[in-house]
Amino acid sequence: MTVLAHEVAAAPVEVPTVTSANQKTLIASAAAAVAGDVEAALTLADHHPAGEVAVRLRERLREHVHTLAVPAERYADLLPESREKDIAASTVRFARKVARDCGSDPAIALRLLAKSVAHLARYTDLLRQA
Repeated sequence: MTVLAHEVAAAPVEVPTVTSANQKTLIASAAAAVAGDVEAALTLADHHPAGEVAVRLRERLREHVHTLAVPAERYADLLPESREKDIAASTVRFARKVARDCGSDPAIALRLLAKSVAHLARYTDLLRQA
């Protein structure tokens, strides 16, 4: 059985999640794909931010934002009232805003999307570890 990211994100916090070796492999490969897209976006932003490859990469990064925003927001909600919580919640809001509209400069768009995805992935990992 394959568990999709939005299905994991929809599980109540108090329900323990059992992961098999296959699920752990899927999670690790998904994390590697996200990291690869982030790295590729930052490289393309410096060398060739326009073009079909960059357009497809921006779309994938937007999909990553939509997928990772829910668990990242849950992580922010679980934090005690603090500056860290404010930063995490603000980062999630900003990432969603960037995914909707990141301006007309393709290099800036790639950088903003890549950094947003990297932050959301980090918060998602922290939620998994909690």
